[in-house]
Amino acid sequence: LMDTLQQSLLLLHSATGDAGAAVVAAALLTRVVTAPWNATSLRRRCDAFVLMPVYMELAKAYSDAQARRGGRNGGGADGAAKAEADLQKATARFQAFTEETRFSPVQGLGYQLGVVLPIGLTYFGALYGIMNHPDAFRSFVTAPSLWLDSLVLPDPYGVLPCLSALALLANAELNANPPQPGQEDAAEYFKLVMRGALLTWVPWTAGSLPAATFLFIATNGLYTALITWFYRKYCWSPPKISSGWQLPKGKGFR
Repeated sequence: LMDTLQQSLLLLHSATGDAGAAVVAAALLTRVVTAPWNATSLRRRCDAFVLMPVYMELAKAYSDAQARRGGRNGGGADGAAKAEADLQKATARFQAFTEETRFSPVQGLGYQLGVVLPIGLTYFGALYGIMNHPDAFRSFVTAPSLWLDSLVLPDPYGVLPCLSALALLANAELNANPPQPGQEDAAEYFKLVMRGALLTWVPWTAGSLPAATFLFIATNGLYTALITWFYRKYCWSPPKISSGWQLPKGKGFR
């Protein structure tokens, strides 16, 4: 696979006449080829935005009933009987929810973790192979692109590292799920942590990684941000909340 990617970069460089365009084309072609898996992942991930609050409410109701089971909250025999009834209802709702939705808290992440990340790491290895054997890839190594003498060298101005961080941040900001009631502060804190981590990424890697790596990451990040936004806005139909999952009024979502 690594050799195939190296040869593909050379072929794309020959076709486009520009090493930067070859890297962008390689990233986009990879996403186009894997588009069917991406579409499934997008649907599952978007569904998770709606189903996760339902899952959390059901899990909380089940946990509360479990904690009261046997009169452990001091409710006596009546409290124990009510807790047992609540536990049976919570279990039935949970089973109905999981059977109908096949929900998993991490659903939709398989494409990013199982396709995009491995291909990105393979590309990184392929690029280092090109760097370590410049004679075999002379046309790519010596080709100037953008403001760079070569894409296998670090970006001296740090533009591409910043662009890659901004692309990843754009995806996180543009496609973030609205916070649940009462979780606004935690959501804002998570955003600050995400921003800080991505901004820290720039000075830590700018002087050590090839510019082509950041161009590949930026292309993938922008593609993910735009395709996710477009899918959620124009193609996705939110899953229906079944009455069989709902908690009694005043005890959860309705």
